[in-house]
Amino acid sequence: MYRPLLFFYIMLITNPVFAQRTEVTRVEWAEIARLEDRNGKPSLGFAGAVNAVDNHVLIVAGGANFPDKKPWDGGKKQYSKEIHVLQRAGKNFVWNKNNVAHLTEPIAYCGNTSTPVGIVYAGGENDKGLSSKAYLLNWDAVMNQVLIKQLPDLPVALTNISLTSMGNVVYAVGGDGKQESSASFFSLDLDDDHPKWLTLPELPVALANAVVVAQNAGIYVIGGRSKTASGISELRNSTFFYNPYKKSWKSCAVISDGKNTMNFSAGAGVAIDDHFILITGGDDGKVFHQIEQYILQIAQAKTEEEKSRLIETKNKLSIHHKGFYRGMLLYHALENTWTKIGEIPFAAQVTTTATRWDGNIILSSGEVKPGVRTAAIRSGRIE
Repeated sequence: MYRPLLFFYIMLITNPVFAQRTEVTRVEWAEIARLEDRNGKPSLGFAGAVNAVDNHVLIVAGGANFPDKKPWDGGKKQYSKEIHVLQRAGKNFVWNKNNVAHLTEPIAYCGNTSTPVGIVYAGGENDKGLSSKAYLLNWDAVMNQVLIKQLPDLPVALTNISLTSMGNVVYAVGGDGKQESSASFFSLDLDDDHPKWLTLPELPVALANAVVVAQNAGIYVIGGRSKTASGISELRNSTFFYNPYKKSWKSCAVISDGKNTMNFSAGAGVAIDDHFILITGGDDGKVFHQIEQYILQIAQAKTEEEKSRLIETKNKLSIHHKGFYRGMLLYHALENTWTKIGEIPFAAQVTTTATRWDGNIILSSGEVKPGVRTAAIRSGRIE
């Protein structure tokens, strides 16, 4: 009487229908659009914008840039509340010019994630300071506009926070407070009649700017940066896994190109099939640490001459920055291993999130150097 069960088990492990991809060999990238303003003029691009898909459109919203002067020339960072909607038109992509919606307020460096019921974004910052606000965005194709619904506030205001989701449960991970990074971990069930953020077991370390991906029935937190009260951050090479059933964290293999371990912060990542995570871009922190050191020294300078000299040296680091890490690193969840599968053929985009659209990886806007944004929207086809 056990033969039918045995036969079914053999079918499960041998039938190609159930087979999982055993390797990811490459990603083919193409630029599919460039950000524009409502008048069709080229945009500078934004850092820390919402980048997610709902109802078959890509929504790029909010973010920050320097529209007048670069920061080393005294430029002031400005925060956006614009919403850009990218749609397919056959084999091409076009911006919807009829959408007139704006975010409720300017915001950048918030976490964001696509869920079956819409795009959730939470936290972030603007010129008023850190935010605890959370919202749900929906693309209404009939009304031809983005609908915005306010969700419960996060328990604490955080910027550089990361969001991911499993079904309609949203997870908010880490982030920066006013002085230090946070180890906070929250969840919000959008199916609840009266949803509220629940406090979950804290991260093993306080961090922000991490890649956070739902994969293999759990949450992976990859890399990041830990800000301290001293003003000097600690860059991370860690990979942590949260089991939502056991409600516990464990450490996994440190980030590596297969040969050397590395720090990785402010990059982007996506889940692939059931057992892979691909991360791209990212800051290894070497120049970042130097800039932080100069900022600390500038604050402690005893003379205007010393202060001016330090500012000039710091600015040169940004002006002559060679760009961020361009490697594509692949994590195999079952084997708990990292490998490098290649490099992106363009300047790495950081302080942006990756999303999936019709199976492809979408990277939109972000920073390519400190203070320098890109307007490029790129699509990566996994092979």
